[in-house]
Amino acid sequence: MTGWQVAVAGVAGAPGVVLGLLLLLRGPRVVGALLVALGLLPLALLSPDSSVAGRSPPHGLGLLLAVASVAGWVWLYVPPALLAAYFPDGRLGRGWWVLPAGWGVFLVAFHVAVALDADNYGDRAGQIPGSPPVEVPRSVASVLGIGSLVLLLALLVGSVARVVVRFRRGGDVVRRQLKWFALSILLLPIVLIVTWAAYLLTDVAGVVVQVGLLLVFVSMPVSIAIAVLRHDLYDVDTLVSRTVAYIVLTGGLVAVFAAVTVGIGVVAGRGSDLPTAVATLVCAAAFGLLRRRVQVVVDARFDRGRRDALIRLDRFLDEVRDGRTGPEQVESALREALHDPELRVVYWLPFDPTTPWRTGDGEPSARPEDPALDVAVAGRLLGSVGYDLAVRRPRLLREALRAAHLPLELAHSRIALRHALAETRASRARLVEAGDAERRRLERDLHDGAQQRLVAIGMFLRLAQQRADPADPLQQVLGTAVRDLQEALGELRQLAGGVRPRGLDEGLSAAIRGLVRTSPVPVEVHLTSDPVPDVVATTAYYVAAEALANALKHAEARSVVIDVTHRNGDVRVVVSDDGRGGATVRAGSGLAGLRDRVAATGGELGVESSPGIGTRVEARLPCGS
Repeated sequence: MTGWQVAVAGVAGAPGVVLGLLLLLRGPRVVGALLVALGLLPLALLSPDSSVAGRSPPHGLGLLLAVASVAGWVWLYVPPALLAAYFPDGRLGRGWWVLPAGWGVFLVAFHVAVALDADNYGDRAGQIPGSPPVEVPRSVASVLGIGSLVLLLALLVGSVARVVVRFRRGGDVVRRQLKWFALSILLLPIVLIVTWAAYLLTDVAGVVVQVGLLLVFVSMPVSIAIAVLRHDLYDVDTLVSRTVAYIVLTGGLVAVFAAVTVGIGVVAGRGSDLPTAVATLVCAAAFGLLRRRVQVVVDARFDRGRRDALIRLDRFLDEVRDGRTGPEQVESALREALHDPELRVVYWLPFDPTTPWRTGDGEPSARPEDPALDVAVAGRLLGSVGYDLAVRRPRLLREALRAAHLPLELAHSRIALRHALAETRASRARLVEAGDAERRRLERDLHDGAQQRLVAIGMFLRLAQQRADPADPLQQVLGTAVRDLQEALGELRQLAGGVRPRGLDEGLSAAIRGLVRTSPVPVEVHLTSDPVPDVVATTAYYVAAEALANALKHAEARSVVIDVTHRNGDVRVVVSDDGRGGATVRAGSGLAGLRDRVAATGGELGVESSPGIGTRVEARLPCGS
């Protein structure tokens, strides 16, 4: 045993010993003990070399060490196989006790077979000096050796079966832990493929083997420790899928390289660099063409979660493009794709400093608590995504958000647009309400101020007219002044009624009944008795007044029907006539101004007017009362 061998064995075993001791303290202890055994195994296998290297036949303990040196390679299977049986919780499970018992039987049987096999004794390197301690027929030793190797194969299959059963029956955490364990095992085929490539291309295949096995020996305890202590440290599904894909690619490219090299070498002859150059070019081109295709195929088997998530998001994007669903449903799509029912998407809309975070419905919200991920496009913050179960696959979460950036941007823009439209409608409603309030004030000022003063002046003039001598020439002047004053008072009352109908103070029904009282054609009226807000009542009155005026002035109607209902939070005003029809909403017309006023309250105005059939004006006014 040389110094460099001890150094290599120490480097290979150190991770297993250190991490195993850590697990012995934190649990599971069985897994920790097996990792310690795995770390000490290289030094243990080097120790019996001196018994084989000697020239005198060993006896007793020396013979046992010599046999262990020759049969030592089988010990490399024991800790990994037992780890597969006990991992990740340190318990075997019902009925699986046969695995450790079988390994004990196998080790005894195999070492006995080695000790009794005469081919293992001699003077050559790697043989035990002397002869077997017991002479047995060669057939007995062969049967014992073959039987133990069959048992070895069965135990390895049993360990794999134990992992498969635990994976299928385990929960999400157990499955992730087993994937970490499988990830370390997947390094072994990579080492074999790289060794094969080194054997074909270089003369250092032996060094590649040693370095590769060293990596496997170091990676196994590291992967197991991560699986037990921090199984959510990285996205293990992606790691496994990428590893398998590169194993397949590497193996295929090595095979292609060997085939091209041999094929062209036969034609070009030995000593030519052409086979190597062509094979390298072919492999480079094949890698570029096959990498994505191979990854898709491997993902379908080893990373179905990622594949299914991206397929679901692609389907959602198609639905958004076709108009079958709104981009605001991206939250539901992400929840379904990532299997995270607690996932939340909120949008950053800085137009309202007090509540800048909004849900997909535009409702005020707060930024999700951690874990959360901010989403930005071109340096512009769109929102934040809060998640729970998706924390286990952060890379898939980011990939899903990149795939969903279009509906996220559209949802952000639509929410901002809806908010701007709502603010515009609210602003118009406030303007209408302010205008109505000013109309009420002006109407009160005219009624209580100028109109009352004119009435008082008229009374004084009447009194002066009564007291004056009937033959007095002033009687005619006073009479003319009284008549003019009455006409002015009538015009003032008409003006005040145009500013705001006085009847609205008594309710919408009273105002409309007063409106139709002087109509020259029959007007059938159906009115609601429910109280409505003043701004809605005022708008409804103007709808009825404008439609009635048009029916009388332009439509030559013989009858008019006014229907005002209050249902499902809306006030509906319908005015229909049997006139000549043909009315249109033209810019600058009374109907156009009426439509703007109705829209300012958040309502809608529709006009149906076919020639010769009549006209129907319908307004829907949102009403919170």
